[in-house]
Amino acid sequence: MARIRIQRLESELLKLLSKIINYTLRDKNLQMVTITAVKLSNDMSHAKVYFSHLDKKKNEEVLNSLRKSKGFLKREIAEAKIMRIVPDLIFEYDEIEKTARHLDELFDKIHAESGRKE
Repeated sequence: MARIRIQRLESELLKLLSKIINYTLRDKNLQMVTITAVKLSNDMSHAKVYFSHLDKKKNEEVLNSLRKSKGFLKREIAEAKIMRIVPDLIFEYDEIEKTARHLDELFDKIHAESGRKE
């Protein structure tokens, strides 16, 4: 039962953070940033916020901008009254694209090797 509540809160936080970052914040480093996932800890005191950005070279700048705007984001979460206690936000770059690309390369390699043996 508690896990269902956490999943619902993660979904609400994802929507809210995406809206705030894309429409409220005016930091030029945060343009074209996508929040891909939010993972709350079991006690809901910490939230890992995963993001991606089109320009891979600016990941560090985007991360710094997100960290600088953490206070504003937490205040907006508090005003939305989604949760009684606002979690500490931890921002991390989402490596899913890199992992998917690596897996595709491995599958292509396996497929090419199996084609030679036949």
